[in-house]
Amino acid sequence: MTHFTFLCLDDFPVAALSMAIDPLRAANEISSEQRLSWNVVSEDGQPVVASSQMSINPDKPLPDIGATDVVIVFAGASAHFKDRRATAGSLRRLLSHGAKLGAVSGALFALAEEQFFDGYECSAHFCYTAALQEKYDRLILNDTLFTVDRNRLTFAGTSAVFEFMLGVIAEEISEPVAVETACWFQYAGLRDADALQILPTYQKNHTRDGLPASIRTAIELFADNIETKIKIEDVSRKVGMSLRQLERNFKKETGVSPGTYYRKLRLDAARQKLLYTDKTLQEVALSVGYDSTSSFSLNYRREFGQSPTQERKNLSRGSRQAALAVRTPIASNLVFFDQQRAS
Repeated sequence: MTHFTFLCLDDFPVAALSMAIDPLRAANEISSEQRLSWNVVSEDGQPVVASSQMSINPDKPLPDIGATDVVIVFAGASAHFKDRRATAGSLRRLLSHGAKLGAVSGALFALAEEQFFDGYECSAHFCYTAALQEKYDRLILNDTLFTVDRNRLTFAGTSAVFEFMLGVIAEEISEPVAVETACWFQYAGLRDADALQILPTYQKNHTRDGLPASIRTAIELFADNIETKIKIEDVSRKVGMSLRQLERNFKKETGVSPGTYYRKLRLDAARQKLLYTDKTLQEVALSVGYDSTSSFSLNYRREFGQSPTQERKNLSRGSRQAALAVRTPIASNLVFFDQQRAS
């Protein structure tokens, strides 16, 4: 039997928690066995409020967990441990007894703060990557949906959690039960462990994985040159197009010009750093290729409707989650429970 402990911190995503529990419940029912078990806990046993403002009553406090196979933490990106010493100590105790430790999306911030993922490869949701890179340089971030590195698990999104659980079901019970569990939820299109996150263009009806190779390459070049700006002419040359061809094809596929797309990409990265790091306004501006804070603030206001100073001051923890949600698509991945990735 495999036992899971689901630790919920402030602003945790309800959908992700449900996608962790429901496939385990369904698999037990399908197989007529109780091979998979779980507890939902909080740091102190008190109710926890989700990002949707729903409140859950945990089964028990984390320190009361005697033994478990896997601890997965669900939290918003702005959440912190209430009692850093006690909670970190409980997690280290469970790790020392052979448990695996996982982080879903924004929970990676709280765990990285306590150095639980230093030197580990991690899947980070694209709406948090820039901030995580800025704050925690010992994390090894990738853009896959899901990563297992030794006894650490990271999930870039809700569907990645679901597919991980399908892998657990296949390993612990059987692949036919895993397939039937997926069918119960009308879930299809399972992918392997190296699948990349699905990323949006700035048109709502497109995702980047569906773009032509030349346009995807251009986008990758933009993403790799956030701090040090790259000229659009250089991008067109690298993808084998004239500047005019790139402009025309890029706008046809994404709905915006390459220059507009690049600016939005840099401002999105700036917004992550503004909301989830303590960098000064000048440091944030420089980190996304702006030489002056005035130019940065002007473009930021045009893009997001308020200045960076106003946004940092006014946004509450809950609205920080909502502010980034508009550019957060659903992603999915499948990996078997015992699959290990090289360190």
